[in-house]
Amino acid sequence: MSTFSTRVFRTIVAAATIPLLLCPALASADTGSADTGSAGIDILGDLLDVGSGVLSGSGGDGSSDGPTQPCNRSRKSGGAGVTTTTHSLGRSGPLSFVLTYETFSIPDRIQVFYQGAQVHDTGYVGDQINQGTGSATVRLPAGSATTVSVKVTGPSNTQWEYTVNCP
Repeated sequence: MSTFSTRVFRTIVAAATIPLLLCPALASADTGSADTGSAGIDILGDLLDVGSGVLSGSGGDGSSDGPTQPCNRSRKSGGAGVTTTTHSLGRSGPLSFVLTYETFSIPDRIQVFYQGAQVHDTGYVGDQINQGTGSATVRLPAGSATTVSVKVTGPSNTQWEYTVNCP
């Protein structure tokens, strides 16, 4: 992407994000998902990361360049690869929150990072018997960040969803 295209994209994203900052209710609204087969595009849904597969900024340390998603909002995917999403917790550590997840019948790995350090790892969970249904209490150490990054790694034909519940 050219420098000009990058600047234009960032300007559009910034302009679309301003209403979220001014009206937090918009950020927690269920926006549905983008339908790439139709003429309309759900910009708010795109900003809140409703896609699947490899998401931009999905670094091995759980870092993310994408938009921040509020806690208590389900994160869903239907694709393979690595997806990293940043979630706002509203306050900094030390604190704990509950991570609920469903990895269905194909095993996926869910890792949680706080200030760049891994604080939880489910390992690969999900099979034909328990469908990968689970939850974990994630404890964060003292810190200044008010967000966590969640990195999900899954193989082909996977489906998963999780929720970072507010502390």
